[in-house]
Amino acid sequence: MVIPSEQECTALLAKYDTPAHIISHSRKVAQVGRLLGAGLRKRDYPLNMELLDASCLLHDIGKYPCIVDGNGHHDVRGEEILQAEGYPAVARIVVQHVVLRGSKEDPIREEHIVFYADKRVVHDQVVSLDERFVYLAETYAKSDEAAEWLLRMKADCTRLEEQIFAMLDFSPEELPHLLG
Repeated sequence: MVIPSEQECTALLAKYDTPAHIISHSRKVAQVGRLLGAGLRKRDYPLNMELLDASCLLHDIGKYPCIVDGNGHHDVRGEEILQAEGYPAVARIVVQHVVLRGSKEDPIREEHIVFYADKRVVHDQVVSLDERFVYLAETYAKSDEAAEWLLRMKADCTRLEEQIFAMLDFSPEELPHLLG
């Protein structure tokens, strides 16, 4: 499995003209992901930390290309970019940062951490799930269907948060303070 280093991730983000604010968001998501992953690894939970880190850093690589050409879904575009760049393992995770594709009963894996970490960060600030979903609703819930979809996603995120933090020695509320 080929996983890009942090420097290679930075170079890829530059190659695809990722704006500074998206990079700042991705770095904060990576900080959340690292903290959660390290806590799970202390409990002997099998996570590939390099894969987790690269996937957090690159989760929004498809966002700016979608903005520029005005079409597509940034998770799918990110998957396409990373497949083309030779990183299929990262692509498999990046495509799931908006919608998890596996069973809700699956054990926690890297894609779950990336999905959850992204939902805890607005711009470059760690926030609660409630705060993040208020932001998502204000930004993306332009129809009743979109608003309902976000409510289902929030319920999924809340269940995932419970699963993750049941294995950690700190609470979701402590996350912002642990990152400083």
